[in-house]
Amino acid sequence: MKKSIAFISIFLPILLFSQSYQVGHVSINFKDPARTGGFSISGGIQMPGTGRDIGTEIYYPANVTGNNVALATGQFPVVVFGHGFVMTYDNYDNIYNQLASLGYIVALPRTEGSFSPNHLEFAKDISLLANLVKQLSAISTPTDITIFNGKVKQSVAIGGHSMGAGCSMVGAQNNSTITALFNMATATSNSTGVSSLAGASLVTVPSLILSGEKDCVADTLVQNNHYTNLASANKFHVILNSLTHCDFGNGTSTNCTFGQTVSGCGNTLSNAAAFNRYMNYLIPFLNRTLKDSCAEGQRFTDSINSISTIRVGLKKQGSLVCAPQGISKKEILTGINIYPNPSNNVIYIEGKNINNSEIEITDVQGKSMLIKTEINYDSDLKKYTLITKDWPAGVYIIKIFSTETNTHFKLVKN
Repeated sequence: MKKSIAFISIFLPILLFSQSYQVGHVSINFKDPARTGGFSISGGIQMPGTGRDIGTEIYYPANVTGNNVALATGQFPVVVFGHGFVMTYDNYDNIYNQLASLGYIVALPRTEGSFSPNHLEFAKDISLLANLVKQLSAISTPTDITIFNGKVKQSVAIGGHSMGAGCSMVGAQNNSTITALFNMATATSNSTGVSSLAGASLVTVPSLILSGEKDCVADTLVQNNHYTNLASANKFHVILNSLTHCDFGNGTSTNCTFGQTVSGCGNTLSNAAAFNRYMNYLIPFLNRTLKDSCAEGQRFTDSINSISTIRVGLKKQGSLVCAPQGISKKEILTGINIYPNPSNNVIYIEGKNINNSEIEITDVQGKSMLIKTEINYDSDLKKYTLITKDWPAGVYIIKIFSTETNTHFKLVKN
């Protein structure tokens, strides 16, 4: 079996075999014994116990599309996404289907969907789901949920849109369960004494806020206030050109559209164009924070640092770029070999655990190189072949990232 990739990119470092999956689905009614109320999904899997029902739709990577189908091989991080005010989970099918196809388990609580939602309860639902979904990796009762056994990576991001975004700020405060936070068009949550602005001041994980230039429901000032209050060492606020409040999602929510029309603004951009703009930032952010991809951290950094027509504003603090690591003899003794070195026209990378790894090529200062190359993987020989004949002469760093290794090699190109 042989795979081949040939490409050139302005922003993307060389990233091998980004897996695309079919999307599976299951409905689960989780329980919180400490509270009452909630929402139960008819026909959903009932978790044992009593208390508040947290009816949750879960979409996940699978080998075939369908309900209650087996997860694909591997371990997948979790994304918990909270819906907007009087909006429904399926108003975001473009987002959760895309993330599931890229290897994420996406959980969408259906609670607090009325015209009088309780922000504190919704925030607690989002926060609790971060832990409950991770636990599915080891729970065997009821038997229907065993499809998740051993498949849930113990990293999770929480976030949402509008009300869900504000509530995720509250749910993220002092929450040691979560790995990252992301928000779209964050609305201020302040019912029952809850404050998303106060909650932000207690959030320390990497955080991304995405907002629309033409949002007249939760405008840039609201977003900047949340960004400023975040205690995260690595935080980012991206203001997207021409997006309104309801452009986050699939555009099918009549309640959202009516609300922003009453507020004096309307959509000026197609849903597909808006989707591409915010996912351009969200995907590499999640890939870096939840999948530990250094290459995607560089991709995210290049995206926010570049001059772009899809962005009209940016606030940032910190970085998602991996800390540089020196090259040591210990790293070379990992069972991976690169040869010939020095190289003229071709190099080989071989090792038993390198299939589906990521390869990044940088200069000696750590800057990602713009290189057009052909990359082949031979599964029988467990070896990559990189054609280097068009590379400029010089010294390069070959970085290999996988579940087994995090290895750097110095390569001299004649």
